[in-house]
Amino acid sequence: MRKRLLSLAMIFILPFTVTACGNYNIADENAPPKNEEDPFVQSEKNGDLGFLSHGEANPTRADDQSVLPYEYNGGEFVLDYQFLSEGKLDNIGFLLFLDGKPQAYKVNDTGAEYEYLHYFQTSEKHEEKISFVFTPDTGKKGDTLNMTVMSVTRPNFQPDMKETSSYGWYHQSFERVLKLHFNEDTPKSDRIYEESKNVFRDVSISEEKVTFSFIENELVKAGWNGVTMDTLDNGVYSTISYDGKLVYDNINLTSKDTLTVRYTLCGTAGARYGISFFLNHKPISFDEVVSYDVTLSKGSVWIIEATIDTAKLDGFNTFYATAVAADNDSVTSKTGSILLYKED
Repeated sequence: MRKRLLSLAMIFILPFTVTACGNYNIADENAPPKNEEDPFVQSEKNGDLGFLSHGEANPTRADDQSVLPYEYNGGEFVLDYQFLSEGKLDNIGFLLFLDGKPQAYKVNDTGAEYEYLHYFQTSEKHEEKISFVFTPDTGKKGDTLNMTVMSVTRPNFQPDMKETSSYGWYHQSFERVLKLHFNEDTPKSDRIYEESKNVFRDVSISEEKVTFSFIENELVKAGWNGVTMDTLDNGVYSTISYDGKLVYDNINLTSKDTLTVRYTLCGTAGARYGISFFLNHKPISFDEVVSYDVTLSKGSVWIIEATIDTAKLDGFNTFYATAVAADNDSVTSKTGSILLYKED
């Protein structure tokens, strides 16, 4: 299968941090359709959109220079962070997760508003230090949990269905995973649910045995070529479909009463994940749950089906899902953003 290299290079390169890099490949036949007037088409023709790196600022290190777990001692926790961007990214946003679960946070000022995603304007060359301030909503004394910072490129972009109809190369993501050790239990709070918009009519989650039909009709069609029953345990694979179809750009909800989202995750046995659905960069709550915990087992696939009540949606909305690893050595992923909209 021919591949097209995503022109946005995203690389972790910060002094003494773990270095990793990701080059995103999207199959030609699976690439989202792009209107020739889209603002990022010209950037692709001219080369790279830009460069982004992000990571912790001034952490405590072990003798081998690895970053030691951060310590939580109750109340609000402050994570000092930094990022560097170059090129045509315009703005960068960050999502924060703890043990795979989305965390609302403030930036710099403890009197600021809690949000799930804050974004920062960038220039041709931009470097900034920030502080994430949040009160964990999970964790007990003695726990050491994954603390994941996921960047999202140009999160404030949304197609207008006139000049643009897809997100193109925007809303791409990559993450930095740290550890947070709890010296105290986290305080109880229901604040997280008040900020999430409930548009789901129902949600079901199940674990089923992987079949040859699933591999051929879902994994392969979603771009996971070469996966077999024998090699399934060698990686982690996800798919997402809307009313049974693969969608890469937008869905017109004008004549729809419901929209069923099917998300699947399978692969390496023992890998733990938190799976969340986002609307306009806020996790969607259903029955006071914003993240679904799954532990992968050999030869099985987790299936989450959520039915969206379109009567609860107006205008234009950005939708995507995340699978955030609760284990340090597992891959974290975000689905491509799609536009859910209604015509005037």
